[in-house]
Amino acid sequence: MNVLDQARDTEFLGREFLTWLWFKTETEGGLFNLEEGLTGEFVVDGTLTLTSDSDDRRETVVCTGENPRLREARFALTEHKKVTQARFRLVIGDDTWVFTLDSMWMNFKSLKGPKLLRDPGEDPDGMFYEKMGVVEQPVAAVDAVYHRFLEIRTSAEWEESEMPAIARWIHGDSLE
Repeated sequence: MNVLDQARDTEFLGREFLTWLWFKTETEGGLFNLEEGLTGEFVVDGTLTLTSDSDDRRETVVCTGENPRLREARFALTEHKKVTQARFRLVIGDDTWVFTLDSMWMNFKSLKGPKLLRDPGEDPDGMFYEKMGVVEQPVAAVDAVYHRFLEIRTSAEWEESEMPAIARWIHGDSLE
């Protein structure tokens, strides 16, 4: 089996993770304890891409907007579409990052972080290391939250409470 086939076979985890993270941002405020005692706040930043799983016809819905509830995107979930990309804002302390996560490869797209404090003319090596530090923080935060998701996903809690809660959220009263 080649790498692309393996990615396709496990993409469901990425889709479930993005849906779960979106669910947590709406129902629990998106606050997560990260490594080293840090708390990170994840917020859906207005863009979700959902795709149908149908083999005969692939349909994609892109929902964008200022409405944090994204009703049309939640409606697409009721139509058996799955989240394939989501744009998030992550706040840790005074720093903010905006990025898109992809479900197949779980990679970052268009990562925008806080401004660097160093003057580029001062120390080019220092500037590089500062930039790498800025990139490492959101990656570590997503890794920590994904690890928490996998703990829940592989436990009885997933079937007993998490999946029913997500289903209620998808079909819930907040679709107004």
